[in-house]
Amino acid sequence: MRTAALAAVALIAVPAFAQKPSDNDKLPGEVWTFDAAKGELTRKGEFRIHEKKVYHGEKNLGTAAVKGDEATLVVRGGGILSGRILLKRDGAGWSGVIQHADGSKWSIVVRVKEAAPKRDKPEKKKDK
Repeated sequence: MRTAALAAVALIAVPAFAQKPSDNDKLPGEVWTFDAAKGELTRKGEFRIHEKKVYHGEKNLGTAAVKGDEATLVVRGGGILSGRILLKRDGAGWSGVIQHADGSKWSIVVRVKEAAPKRDKPEKKKDK
């Protein structure tokens, strides 16, 4: 009984910054985050692009083509991202629409995922 209580306390005490990086963070390519919305429905997530291909983890979801300030992603088997995604550069990110095969359309905002800030090591106090 004590072991279960200690395990529960240990799980609660783990700080939020100790979360593991996603598979996308460990694999090659640039990681992007997205916010998609259709009416009141919203979805968030991330994917990565490497050599003009769209991935989630190691799974190849589709292709990416960029021409100037416009990009087209064609995604297969990517859940909410499935379909043709038409994006235009919008400041630091991209915004546009996801056109699903069933005819529905979602708005989407895509940004490059920022690296987690590196924590400075505390300075050691010198004894006098």
